[in-house]
Amino acid sequence: MSIVVLLLYALAIIILLFVPKNYVRCFSIIISSIIGAFSVYLFFDFLMNGNNATFMINLGINYFFRIDNFNAPLVLLNGLITFAVPLATHIKEKERDFYLLTFTVLLGTAGLFLTQNIILFVLFYELASVPMYFLIAKWGSWGITPFRKVSPNFAAWKLFIYLQLGGALVMIAFFILHSYVFGSDIFAGWNFQDYERIIKEGKFLINSENIALFLFLLFFVAFGIEAALVPFHTWLPDGHSAAPSSISVILAGVLLKMGTYGILRIPIVFFPQIAEKYGIILILFGVLNLIYGAFNAFRQVDIKYLIAYSSISHMGAIFIGLGANNDLGISAAVFQMVSHGLIAAMMFSIAGSLQHRTNTRIIDNYGGLMRITPFIGTMLVFAGMANLGLPGLSGFVSELLSLSALLQKINNTIGIYLVLLSLVGIFLTSVYVLNLIDKTLYRKVNILYSNLHDAHWDEKLHMLVLATFVLILGIFPSIITDLSNLTQIKKIIGW
Repeated sequence: MSIVVLLLYALAIIILLFVPKNYVRCFSIIISSIIGAFSVYLFFDFLMNGNNATFMINLGINYFFRIDNFNAPLVLLNGLITFAVPLATHIKEKERDFYLLTFTVLLGTAGLFLTQNIILFVLFYELASVPMYFLIAKWGSWGITPFRKVSPNFAAWKLFIYLQLGGALVMIAFFILHSYVFGSDIFAGWNFQDYERIIKEGKFLINSENIALFLFLLFFVAFGIEAALVPFHTWLPDGHSAAPSSISVILAGVLLKMGTYGILRIPIVFFPQIAEKYGIILILFGVLNLIYGAFNAFRQVDIKYLIAYSSISHMGAIFIGLGANNDLGISAAVFQMVSHGLIAAMMFSIAGSLQHRTNTRIIDNYGGLMRITPFIGTMLVFAGMANLGLPGLSGFVSELLSLSALLQKINNTIGIYLVLLSLVGIFLTSVYVLNLIDKTLYRKVNILYSNLHDAHWDEKLHMLVLATFVLILGIFPSIITDLSNLTQIKKIIGW
């Protein structure tokens, strides 16, 4: 069943080549809805029945796909983002090319989450990252910071270079690991299970702690670049600001999660002793992300730059959870991957709706929009409250879990100080979110925008679906936390 998801993406790409021009968006909405519904079904089928939907092809090396405790929540997230993207798209120029590249990116992210093969992991990573350059360079717009303007071409090149650097480091780390563990045997060691089998036997992949630590950190930096880890983050705000808003939905929703999923799936699983001993490194970077992102979000004048720095901040909670490397920590990390993906997707979709109507992203140019566009305003309030961690919504759960995991990991004065520093970032989040809501929705109406129309059916539909899942996860977090935690992972790996 897992392969069906990938086949649906491939089918969408093939059919899009032949769909009449006037029906490209209509077809994209239909096929993305089918993919989204099937992804939801796969997730709940695995949750209820434990059906891992394995599919394998043996070509000398086993190439196989599987749903497991690691990736099931991300398959759900990828499906929901796929559903939302065509509905959130306002692109009219060269629609066929736009949707072909968009579905290629989503095929790449879905394949990366599902594959259990290292070669395919790298190939799907490239499939997801390379088309982003063209989507931003061709259909992007200028971004504005307090200090400079950013062109789509510059942002596209910057994103491309950073993502290719991260991908190259992942490949280097894989080849070094393979040479140490399997030597010259070119047909072994290309599936995650080849390494997990050694761990199940109670052995270390690499006996030298120094070499194991080097590889752990190399994987961490490589995937950290892809996950906008400070100080390797600068590609993300520029990329978001220039990208079409529906592409920002993908970028924040699932593309960033390739990095954090990679950290969970490879260095933490492959080097459990190193992860346990040196997890504080991930925690410190997580706290840095949380504070730095929130502080910079507070300073932005462009709504998309604000949301981009907010994403950097919220990625910090994932790093904290991964660094804690306990039941609460792994649950927090996976939960925040999904929660942030949904909330950030809503925020960027709303930003796109506002830009489409006003032709501006400058926050101070808005004002009084709650009276003019009440549905969009209500969705902004909802997404903002989820973003700042209002109890009852998914953002609160992930923050609570990550900070609890931190204290469980570092149960001393240092742990308390790190939690207090994290709370500074959370406080700043509340400040910039409330400031955004106030300036956008409740101040004097800008006369230029006094006759705007509210959300169309397509905008309402995808925003309500995303909001529904944010609410469901906020009320029933165990849907994910019981599925993806260290105890469940130990059962899979056999620690």
